[in-house]
Amino acid sequence: LVREYLVNNPEVLREALDALESRASSERWREVKSDPRDFARGPADAPITVVEFFDYRCTYCHAAYDWITDLTRRRPDIRLVLKELPVLGPDSMEAARASLAAMPQGRYWEFHRALITYQGDLSPEAINRLAQRAGIDVARMRRDMEDESITRQLEQIRAQAIEYQFNGTPGFVINGETIPGFHRETLEARLRSAAQE
Repeated sequence: LVREYLVNNPEVLREALDALESRASSERWREVKSDPRDFARGPADAPITVVEFFDYRCTYCHAAYDWITDLTRRRPDIRLVLKELPVLGPDSMEAARASLAAMPQGRYWEFHRALITYQGDLSPEAINRLAQRAGIDVARMRRDMEDESITRQLEQIRAQAIEYQFNGTPGFVINGETIPGFHRETLEARLRSAAQE
């Protein structure tokens, strides 16, 4: 009976698959925007959440920094979530591990700003200098960088980026909608539609 019904009403299968995809998409978005290990800026109950996957060596991520900072300053309706996605080699990985290791010290945003605006190679020495200037205990940061939990977090962020089909940085997700790259007009248009929603 079920088979006969589905054969005679194949649109039911499409509806079921669409509902399943919608449920999976909602669950994926909830996990991406709500991980307590990620740095977030802005009200927890903001109606708009902007998630940025970034790499400290990515020039487009550098360009996006001023836009992101301006958003968090002037838009109380926006919550920003940052996700380290080191895809540009060992220096990127070193910087990502350092920023995550420094987070418990309460100076993440200052260190993030120093790393994302730095012009030059992010060598271990440069990272140490930037951390010290940001008020980070460098010895503690270096110890914490080896923690297995940081490796797991970076692996999970990478898996999330793959789910959202990001093959580079930056990648933005605004209230569940994916926007690859830093295209300011596209991002602003999505923010306008998110505000209307």
